Amino acid sequence: MHQVEVQNNDRKVMWRGQITNDRKGFNTILEKLRTIERSNNDSIGGIFMNPTGNYHIPVHYFLENSGYNVVYVDPRVTDYARKMSNLGKEKSDRVDAAMLASTPWMAHNAFDKPVHRRGTASGLTRLHDSVTKNITRITNIINSDLACVFPEFTVLFPDVGSKTSIAILERFTVPSGIVSAGMDTVLKVMQRASRNHYKKEDAERLMELAGDSVGIPDTDNIYTFRIRKNIARLVSENKQLKEIDERIIKLTEDNENVKRIDALNGIGPVNAAAIVSEIGGIEQFDSATKLQSYGGKAPKMSGSGGKDYATGLSMIRNSYLSNTVYESARSLVNHKNEEFLMIYNREIDKGKNRKQAYIIVSRRLIYHIYSIMKNRKPYRVRLPNTGGAKGSTVTSS
Repeated sequence: MHQVEVQNNDRKVMWRGQITNDRKGFNTILEKLRTIERSNNDSIGGIFMNPTGNYHIPVHYFLENSGYNVVYVDPRVTDYARKMSNLGKEKSDRVDAAMLASTPWMAHNAFDKPVHRRGTASGLTRLHDSVTKNITRITNIINSDLACVFPEFTVLFPDVGSKTSIAILERFTVPSGIVSAGMDTVLKVMQRASRNHYKKEDAERLMELAGDSVGIPDTDNIYTFRIRKNIARLVSENKQLKEIDERIIKLTEDNENVKRIDALNGIGPVNAAAIVSEIGGIEQFDSATKLQSYGGKAPKMSGSGGKDYATGLSMIRNSYLSNTVYESARSLVNHKNEEFLMIYNREIDKGKNRKQAYIIVSRRLIYHIYSIMKNRKPYRVRLPNTGGAKGSTVTSS
């Protein structure tokens, strides 16, 4: 369902009602709008709506294709307006619809805020993000179970998602299973899974850890069952992630912006595709600063008595873009990209912690991304000043 309210220039309610989220409901709202326009010899200036997950997309598409200007209003703006209007006594979709209808009279620049449009690949890159989080969640569950029955396992296999670890946990799972299988069988499984990377001494070490484990007995095979089921989930999710990676790369292989950003050593094609698709058309941003505000991590500021201080990270941003840029910034530093590593070390030397330093690096990365997409040119190194004139840079191709 969608709650609707139509107001005229005097904030008089012309129509208020509810429509179903289907063709019948959409035709109803279209008929109402056109009847109001004919009766008042005027036109609807704009349709204001809260972007709520994906539920708003069909009605947005329908109204836009029917010739109406659709404008998104941040739900927090509606929330603040409602609280100011009725001191928070009432919260309902009907009240929010009234607040949305009043948007032009509360914010005169409301019509100047067009709907931001992401690239088509963002549907896949967001799916990639979701599957990646699932893999992390499943891995944590497996680690938690191993901490009960075989805490020493991660001494030899810190990454339980590796092929050899998965092969061992699928076949033997708990210390008693490893001990009863015997040295030759365990070595054969390890070498097959790792293509002979692991040697006899590694198998001996695993047997030793299993034989002297402080893990609790799995008398009812509950942990064995849980671990094997979660290993199966992990294998499935990894397979899905690989397929999504391949689809993203195929979809964006001819995108010049993706190619230019991928060329930065440490970002990779999937992250490059996520960044470009979340930004959409770069013409939607007037400056690099606007893009930094949209997709960068920034402190949430508060203050009293003339003093300002940070109280955490602001959530007013595109979290998908922000997180991808942040992880890409970390990767650039880890890959020792000269410019970004210098900025990171400079901020650490100033006393910033690692997270703060990475945030500053990510803002620099967004600056370059804006330049790459705006000018349609490859990344150019701009080394930060480390002791010369304030603000000077060294630029190279």
